[in-house]
Amino acid sequence: MNVDVVIVTYNRLEKLKKTISYYDNLTLFPRNIVIVNNNSTDGTKDFLEKWGKESSNYKKHIIHLNENIGGSGGFYEGQKYALGLNPDWIMLADDDAYPEADSFALFVKFVSTHNTDDVSAICSSVLNPDGTIDVNHRTTYRLIKGLFYERRSSSIEDYKKDFFEIDYLSYVGCFIKTIVLRTAGLVIPDYFIYSDDAEHSIRLKKQGKIICVPQIKIVHDYQKIDILNEISWKDYYFYRNEIDMLKRHHPFAAIAWSRRQYKLLKNNPKRLKVYKIALKDAWRGKLGIHELYKPGWTSEKP
Repeated sequence: MNVDVVIVTYNRLEKLKKTISYYDNLTLFPRNIVIVNNNSTDGTKDFLEKWGKESSNYKKHIIHLNENIGGSGGFYEGQKYALGLNPDWIMLADDDAYPEADSFALFVKFVSTHNTDDVSAICSSVLNPDGTIDVNHRTTYRLIKGLFYERRSSSIEDYKKDFFEIDYLSYVGCFIKTIVLRTAGLVIPDYFIYSDDAEHSIRLKKQGKIICVPQIKIVHDYQKIDILNEISWKDYYFYRNEIDMLKRHHPFAAIAWSRRQYKLLKNNPKRLKVYKIALKDAWRGKLGIHELYKPGWTSEKP
């Protein structure tokens, strides 16, 4: 069984170094590791050039992009490159996700001892730095009468099972079957950030089940942001991409979700302004990097 890894990085050199050290200490190694450098400016390129020449238990592949095209663009380029290596499974992870030493061995054991013919992707459990489970990475959703859209996080009880089925995966410790990826297609590159993995999940699930295997674990070294109070460039992509995702797969739910968000934000003029622009762009199909809402923008800036 050939398993290749795609990691996307941008300006987090120290976390990237730590991430690589975890892959170097696995009990069972992937065949290839592909690192996509999203035009980092913090010395990542020089580090990766040196790293690529060092011997290891896996083959190394480095992609240096000429501009920062976001997580979705980076994973698109990584997935496309990995398909050319023709593995059986492709694992996706961020540069701040640290797999436990036995994670790959447990993955191979699970696939070897279970019938996965009807499975499109297998996910690990995602742990916070303090060791608690982050249930928001493995979620389900429901539609009521084709209109009411609700996403639900997995429960702690789910993680006591051998495995459980989900609707949405995040790109933190997920293994996608290559033959399914070829059929379902790659991630949408123009989302930049947010909802790219959720939209991709919908297409993957049409080809087979998405399951989480709790005993496979990866630690996500992520600092949570106060999204309720802080208004930043990320809000634009969240609103735009969520609407675009629903428009592609559940158009009536997209209309209902858009209206509910408008009502929720009507007393928050700063956030409503961002939402209105995101709403307009989503419905007219304008994706990619917005000319104003680029990394670093906040509502406090003109």
